[in-house]
Amino acid sequence: MDIVHPLARLVDEMDLATKFWNARHGLFKGAVPTDRLITENDIQDMLDAGLLRWPYFTLLKEGQQPELSAFTTPRKVAGQYVKGFADARKVRELLADGATMKLSQLEDWHQPIRAVMDAIEARLPAELKAYVFYTPCDNTGMLPHRDGSHVLALQLAGAKEWTIYDAPDQIDSRPGLDVDPNSRSHTFVMEPGDVLYLPHGFPHVATARGGTSLHLTLTITEPGPADLVEAFLTTFAGEIAAGDALAADTVAALRAHLEFVDSRVLVDTAVATMRKRTV
Repeated sequence: MDIVHPLARLVDEMDLATKFWNARHGLFKGAVPTDRLITENDIQDMLDAGLLRWPYFTLLKEGQQPELSAFTTPRKVAGQYVKGFADARKVRELLADGATMKLSQLEDWHQPIRAVMDAIEARLPAELKAYVFYTPCDNTGMLPHRDGSHVLALQLAGAKEWTIYDAPDQIDSRPGLDVDPNSRSHTFVMEPGDVLYLPHGFPHVATARGGTSLHLTLTITEPGPADLVEAFLTTFAGEIAAGDALAADTVAALRAHLEFVDSRVLVDTAVATMRKRTV
């Protein structure tokens, strides 16, 4: 029998889809064990192995990325020099100077995190992406901002102070940096095993406290209007291919399809397409 990761079970237990979704943030203290995901030692080993390459990682300090040459180096691959490989010495110097190391698209190359995402995707009709933030003490990787997705964050090691800006005039479905730091907010510290849910478009900022912080962020993106239109045309094309009678009058067929297509089919088709995206 498959063992479901506790982070995926929490999605059911906290009834995320009905109690919190697009309504309010939720902080769940000590909710999930952090073993068998990713550790600081794992990240250090990745640096030493020399295979980590931009854009699967980057360095950020208060939202700014240094020039690529400041933390990467070319390596010879199959007889040709390829740019963008992590330079362990340069990366560690930037970390010592307060930069955050961000690992991206872990769903493509980190099996334990991919398994967690698979279990959550089985519960939510959305596309998930995974990021890990490795932040030195009293530093901030990103300025106050909004993500264009829901956010599920798990603190893996150390502690991070989060500030959530939830004044109605600060919440916006579009990603951005136009956040008023003096607006209504909530501040709390996340420790290993704590889980945070943020609705789509809630501004926030996070700063490492008391030592180095390591946390996993999953972005959860629902189908938007463009995704649903694409799904509508995909399902319509399937019907046209299946029956010549529909092809006789495309406009009438489109109207009929719009009236009778199952909304659940549209969402499922859109989500399946989104999950196949490579960027």
